[in-house]
Amino acid sequence: MTQSELTAPPAQRRRAFVRTALVVAVALAAAAVAFGIAATSQADLGPVTITVGPRPAADGGTTLALPPFGTVSADTHAGPLAVDVTLIEVDVERLQDFAAEGTLSDETVIAVLRDLRAAALRATLLGVLAAVAIAAFVVWALLRSRRLATVVAAGVVVVAIGSASLAMITYRTEAFAAPVWEGALRYAPGAFSLTQVRIAEVEELQRQVRWLARDLAAYYGVEQSFAVGGSLSDTYRVLHVSDLHLDPVGMQLALDLASAYDVELIIDTGDITHFGTAQESALVLAQLGRRPYVFVPGNHDSQEIAAALAGSGRVSVLDGETTTTARGLVILGIGDPAGAGSDIEPDSTLAGMRGREVARALGARTSPGLPSPDVVAVHDPATGVPFAGTVPVVLSGHTHTAMLEWVDDTVFLGSGTTGGVHFTELTPDPHIPHGASILYFSVAEPGRLVAIDQIEVYGKTRQSTIRRTIVDEALLGQ
Repeated sequence: MTQSELTAPPAQRRRAFVRTALVVAVALAAAAVAFGIAATSQADLGPVTITVGPRPAADGGTTLALPPFGTVSADTHAGPLAVDVTLIEVDVERLQDFAAEGTLSDETVIAVLRDLRAAALRATLLGVLAAVAIAAFVVWALLRSRRLATVVAAGVVVVAIGSASLAMITYRTEAFAAPVWEGALRYAPGAFSLTQVRIAEVEELQRQVRWLARDLAAYYGVEQSFAVGGSLSDTYRVLHVSDLHLDPVGMQLALDLASAYDVELIIDTGDITHFGTAQESALVLAQLGRRPYVFVPGNHDSQEIAAALAGSGRVSVLDGETTTTARGLVILGIGDPAGAGSDIEPDSTLAGMRGREVARALGARTSPGLPSPDVVAVHDPATGVPFAGTVPVVLSGHTHTAMLEWVDDTVFLGSGTTGGVHFTELTPDPHIPHGASILYFSVAEPGRLVAIDQIEVYGKTRQSTIRRTIVDEALLGQ
């Protein structure tokens, strides 16, 4: 209050005191709002860019925001100051470099923590400056008192420094051992638990699918009547797999089926990886066998993945091209358009357009008498639709659901997902089987399909199904 207000009558002094208190309260509230708005700072922490934003709060804590998936928060410290950390950008190339280094060095960890602390300090200072300026302005504008404005500004500084110091002294990173998950991330604990279980079970599951693969091949390797199965003489075999998603059990099953059935070729219709990183391509190449392998990129398979597989010299990568096997089988492969970009989100409309584009080019190319494809391999079934009635067989993936149908005398075959219940599934039950197909082609007429065996394996329950479909009875026994 001013000197004149101090010497005023009691009633007037009470009114002046209330007015001053209300102005100070408004100034402090405005300071808190200004702090929350201005207290933000951006930092590059290795391959990620974040913003750090301390804000006034009833209880201290830290919230990590990972848009669009949700938030992870923990009660990390005491005091009326919370901290928000938001991920705003990821440099995928640098992230791959970090992953390639394996365990981060002490120097890298120290540098990341130093940058994080510096960002938090910058954000706090910006917030304090804004809070002091707003508080002082409100007091001066409403009371015209420089002295009171100075006192309130000083009080804001003391409270801010005290809150920040209390947060630093009491901060416990181990609080994130028991975090609170919000948004889609609320499923994360279950995913982590499932991943641990799956890792522990991989070796046992691999043994089980190996047994199943041998049993299936042994059954169909014995001469029997066609009513109950039996081997098909004068044929050679091609294995169709798809959507492995880097699942070790599914990859083991693919190799064992290829060996047990003595296939001459493996055709993979995409999504062999999940994120399309260089590290995944190294894992894929480490697990591939030595049999001829034709690969068509899916929406999860980046250009880097395709280049790594093609560069290995062990895989024929097809995207709009054809290849002819030693048996004379002509295969046309068409990759998913999403794999050529930075976004893995599938788009069946674009996939269909890509199929029509290649089909038109194929029609123009075959007119001079060049060999037409015996098999068209695509990832998204929409890509294969334009080939109905023009090629004998279209193989596809993407849907994770087995499918066999005829359209205008063209066989459309989807083998489900050879990756089965892969590591990204949030449910531990084996509700999706490992799927694959064996295609039997005539030796006498290499492009003629004789029969198809559709195979589904539930590794955890040691159950399997196999369904044979005779495509061309006229070729049996040739």
